[in-house]
Amino acid sequence: LPYWFSPPLNSPGPLNRTFISPDWSIPILVALISMFSGLLIDFGLSFITTMVYIDIENLPFPVAPIDVQAISTLTERTPEKIMYFSFAAIISLIYEFLIYGIPNLTDAFLGTRIVFIPYPWVDLTSIVERFLPGAIFGLSTDIAAYVVGWLIPFNVCVWLFIGSISIWVFGNFLALNVKLPYFELWQKEWMPGVSMQWWYQRATYDLWASPLVGLTIGLSLAVFVKSSRSIVNAFKSLSRLSKEKLKTSYLPLHWIIAMMVIGSLTGFALATTLVPNLWFVWLISWIVLPPLQGFLGARAVGETGLTVQIPYVQQALLIPFTPPGDPVPWVVPLNASSSAGIITHRIKVAKLLNVNPLDYYKAYVIFFPLAIIVSFIFWSIFWSMAPIPSSFYPWTTIQWPVSSLYFSLWVVRAEQIFKVDLIVVTSIIAFFASFLSNYFTFFSPIGLLSGMGTLPPSATSLFIGALLGKYLEKRIGKERWDVLRSVLIAGIFAGLALALAIAMGLTILGKIITSKPF
Repeated sequence: LPYWFSPPLNSPGPLNRTFISPDWSIPILVALISMFSGLLIDFGLSFITTMVYIDIENLPFPVAPIDVQAISTLTERTPEKIMYFSFAAIISLIYEFLIYGIPNLTDAFLGTRIVFIPYPWVDLTSIVERFLPGAIFGLSTDIAAYVVGWLIPFNVCVWLFIGSISIWVFGNFLALNVKLPYFELWQKEWMPGVSMQWWYQRATYDLWASPLVGLTIGLSLAVFVKSSRSIVNAFKSLSRLSKEKLKTSYLPLHWIIAMMVIGSLTGFALATTLVPNLWFVWLISWIVLPPLQGFLGARAVGETGLTVQIPYVQQALLIPFTPPGDPVPWVVPLNASSSAGIITHRIKVAKLLNVNPLDYYKAYVIFFPLAIIVSFIFWSIFWSMAPIPSSFYPWTTIQWPVSSLYFSLWVVRAEQIFKVDLIVVTSIIAFFASFLSNYFTFFSPIGLLSGMGTLPPSATSLFIGALLGKYLEKRIGKERWDVLRSVLIAGIFAGLALALAIAMGLTILGKIITSKPF
């Protein structure tokens, strides 16, 4: 790996397990330039997507009112809301601690993991494949995975479930039994009795990477076409903003454009300096892709509450133009996603709370560098305590080798993963299919596409949660349910966060107590 990505293993920084070393100065500088470049692009894009999808098209942003209710609960503290919040938090804390805490604590103090509830899912693939060979299926065990179905519009959950089952259950099954050249690799590799996690990886490589890229590109282009008039109107509106909006909601248009241009050119210049011969890849990554990803993400959040991005961007751009086995281009900073959609959602929440949207950006600018500094301090402390990966941090011994394997497979894999003709065909199909939602309002192209990239345990839990939400809405009334669900969700996630924090703290304490000095 190049020196600008990581210092040599025999240099003082890695040997002494510290980031406070000259060896790390260039890798850290490269990472910071990349992060700040991406942040400038996302900030600039978010002002435009806010104007398009909040002020002009007035999309519903279905999750925003839930966030507003959660914030109101914690600030107003009415007795009824606090009661429901506390009840949900306690139940969630106990349940999630059984999932996360007990296995880690028993491993830390007893040397063996005792698991009461498997995480993250119960793998039912071995049962389902008896009837549908090739299919993968399971059920999530995390309670939070189900209550998210209360946030997302019901039709989106339905189509998300349909998309997931159509790909990972019936799609895998048909690909195993239909004799076509495209399915040959999958048919050679598949065997019964293997875990869902493994077949998810193999099916992605062998079958679905190209279609998922093509479908998402087609949908993002359709989003641009649908919003083209609004985008033009947004630029017109941004060019003649009132003094009031300039004080509270927006920056001047030339500032917005300057942020996007500076961020794009800085990121492009950095990547081109590191690997000059792939300048056209970095051009696409830093200049062409961000608007596509930003508008797609903002539209998806505004319509459905889901975050959608074009997947496998790095792989699709690098595999055709890099030799197998060369890792250097793969560690170049590449702007493969956009946070503009999430920022737009948060601006919607701010407006619903009558908070000055510009205050959000100010807070972000203040806390972003603080977060980097605090992360630097904590990672330095953790690394100085014990090597990473090591048994002291057991998850790293499990996940890091898997991540390294995935990275290596992409680097050394031949070009058959991405097929240009299939990407083009699926892009065209998705582009035209997305317009069906203009005539069939229950149809959600974003939900369907999201489901195609979602494993059945997650999609099924969302669907079950949505059905439960519909039932509770009918039982207690829509208005009351709209208030209670946000309070319950806030409590459940508060309990989850508390369970994780307690489990992490006790696990580290246990490792310190039981670790041997030799």
